[in-house]
Amino acid sequence: MIETGRLVLRKPGPDDSDIIQEILSSQEQTRFLPNEAPYSPIQQSEYLKNRIEHWAQHGFGTFILCLKDDTSVKVGFAGVEYAPDPEYVDVRFGIAKEHEGLGYTTEATERLVEWVFRYTGFDKIFGVCMPDNHASKAVLKKLGMVKENDVDLYQCSWLEHYSIESGNGH
Repeated sequence: MIETGRLVLRKPGPDDSDIIQEILSSQEQTRFLPNEAPYSPIQQSEYLKNRIEHWAQHGFGTFILCLKDDTSVKVGFAGVEYAPDPEYVDVRFGIAKEHEGLGYTTEATERLVEWVFRYTGFDKIFGVCMPDNHASKAVLKKLGMVKENDVDLYQCSWLEHYSIESGNGH
C-alpha cells in the first residue's frame, strides 16, 4: 500500500470489478486505450484478472486508487507493469470520469514512480500514449518524462513513447 496526500494506492482484488467496469465501459474513458472503445464485460473481467496476476507473478503492478478520507471510494487505477517486451516496464492509469481534472492521476503516478524506483530495482520507466491523448501526455510530462523516439513497446509505430530514469531526482 502507498499513501499520498489524498489517496491510498492498494493492490487490486476481485472486489475491484466496480471501478474497472466504470472506467472500461465508458466510451470517453476508453477512446485512447488499445480497444479504442468500451471493453465488454468479459474483457473487463480479464483486465482485472491480469492486474491481479501481474502482482502475484512479479510483486508489483497496478494499484487501485482510493480516497484517503474514505477508502471505500475508488477513483481509478495506476500502475507500472511489464510491457509485451519484458525488457520494458511502463506506467498506465485510468481515472473515473467524475474524478477527472482533480489531480489524482498525477498525484498517484508521481508517488508510484518513486515507489517503483525505490522498491523494484528498475531504473527506467516508460509511458506510452496516442498522439491525441493530451491529458495522458500532460501527466507523463508532469512526471518528468521525456519523449523517446527509438523504442516501440507495443509494436505500434504511431504511439508516442516517453521515459524517465531513476537519476532524474527520484
